[in-house]
Amino acid sequence: MRKILYLIALLLSVFVVSCYDNNEEIGSSLDYTDVDIHSDSSLHFTAQSDSLYSTLVNYAVNRAQYHMLGDIKIPKFGEIKSDYLTELRYIAAFDTNLVKSGMLDSMAITIKFLVNQTTGDDRAPMQVAAYQLSKTLNSLSGDTVYTNVKPEEFCDFNIKLGEKVFTSTPTNVTADTVTVILPISRNGLTSKQWAEDFFKLYKGFKEYPTEEELSEYLPGLYITHNYGGGAIIRVYTTTVDIYHKSYVYNVYGEVAEVDGIKKEIEKRTSIFVSTNEVESVNHMTVNWNEEIISMAQQGKPILTTPLGYNVRITLPVSDIINKFNEATEKPEVMGLINSLTLKVPVYFTENNDYEISPPPYLLLMRADGNIYVDNELKYVTPDIFFYDRMLPDKTNIFLATYSSATRSYDFGNIQAYITNIIKNDPNNGVEDNYKVDSQMILVPVGVSKDTEGTVTTVYPYLQAPKFAQIDTENIGIKFVYSTKEF
Repeated sequence: MRKILYLIALLLSVFVVSCYDNNEEIGSSLDYTDVDIHSDSSLHFTAQSDSLYSTLVNYAVNRAQYHMLGDIKIPKFGEIKSDYLTELRYIAAFDTNLVKSGMLDSMAITIKFLVNQTTGDDRAPMQVAAYQLSKTLNSLSGDTVYTNVKPEEFCDFNIKLGEKVFTSTPTNVTADTVTVILPISRNGLTSKQWAEDFFKLYKGFKEYPTEEELSEYLPGLYITHNYGGGAIIRVYTTTVDIYHKSYVYNVYGEVAEVDGIKKEIEKRTSIFVSTNEVESVNHMTVNWNEEIISMAQQGKPILTTPLGYNVRITLPVSDIINKFNEATEKPEVMGLINSLTLKVPVYFTENNDYEISPPPYLLLMRADGNIYVDNELKYVTPDIFFYDRMLPDKTNIFLATYSSATRSYDFGNIQAYITNIIKNDPNNGVEDNYKVDSQMILVPVGVSKDTEGTVTTVYPYLQAPKFAQIDTENIGIKFVYSTKEF
């Protein structure tokens, strides 16, 4: 180990010097021509890849990035059903100088989604229904909830807030955004009376209310569909709004009047919103078509979303490390692992009416085992990765984007994965030929990025049906290392 680390420092210094060496100045006397570069593309996966079915409980999806709603049957794929439960964040901001009791009109839930992010028939009628949660989502399950959540444990189906039939037709589409407004009522109160009741509560707060106070008033919503199908929509906004009248200010900051009559306008004030900061979950079920099940049973490595199948592959960690150790077994030979590149191709998928394509991103990590990070051992599985909201570190966990041009996922240089194992041996791989470190899993994921393109969130990909079959025979792995004899 010491000689490997020594050569890393030595070769780095040599390579840096060579970048500035003009054969006349400092560095020209150094002889680094006897550094041998070895490139090996003969390595391949030492065990057959297989499909690994991920059961619904394996996904920690609280704080879901998108809410999915609908029911769709896709030939040769399966049937997907989804609705969602969400807690709410309080955001009400009434100006009580302009809004008075008696000006409140109604309470409603507003759901917004994009037409171009709908899978299936975006003009198919669907009836959406809303129920009030009776408790917070983490009240029964600790810190998280999963896609197999049981809505009946969190709400009373005898108390329906409201329902409405909608379609994605031009009458409610603006700039490709569909807005569904669902008037709601509860506890014997009409929609108008509920709005008045909340406004009374609002005026009673001397300071900004706490989350606990508001969670008691409206713990959250269960949004589902009880009629229609043929499409899955991706909801990006869910709010609870009050429609009301409001006075307006004039240029002097006074309530505007016209002929002695205060001027009024129609207004909508959002009082609760579902955001990434609150608990929410997609309640999903997927019934796979026999063709998909048969492929998995035959051992074909397939990826499916939402939920379903991940691909498990065996990385030839032992072969890589053994090859490197053999090249540097002599005391006078130092070695350096320069790169280990990995590209995962997929078979061509025929065009289809539902535009089912490969998942946009894949996560590569150990299927199970310890990782060495921040000078500590940490046990990590894909479930723990999502649960802890971890990010790819390019040492233990890697992310690749699907390229339609090459029909592949290029993970780039994963050399740090091998050097980290050599240095820290987190799973005692020396004793069992790196069995745990070799068992890898490919997981379809979605990502969020900041304005600079940096990945800020990685989550299970649940927002659309996706499919890909990995071409395991043509997985590209290239091992490049350097040796120098002293």
